[in-house]
Amino acid sequence: MRHKENEKVFAWIYEKDGLIWINVKCNPESRDFFRTVYTSVVPAYHLNKEHWNSIILDGTVPKDDIKSMIEESY
Repeated sequence: MRHKENEKVFAWIYEKDGLIWINVKCNPESRDFFRTVYTSVVPAYHLNKEHWNSIILDGTVPKDDIKSMIEESY
């Protein structure tokens, strides 16, 4: 998905291992916090792991936190 104004990518959405994954860009504090709190938030698949997280949509990450991570990436 691309930002409406600057057209930079802010999220990658794809299917892997039978689940939907979303890659989002994040600052280091958020990156580490969400990776620590949720086992379904991991270093980004096929992207720079310093700046991107993958959210695995397996039902274990609350919708509000998913929304927050997408908003931060946007």
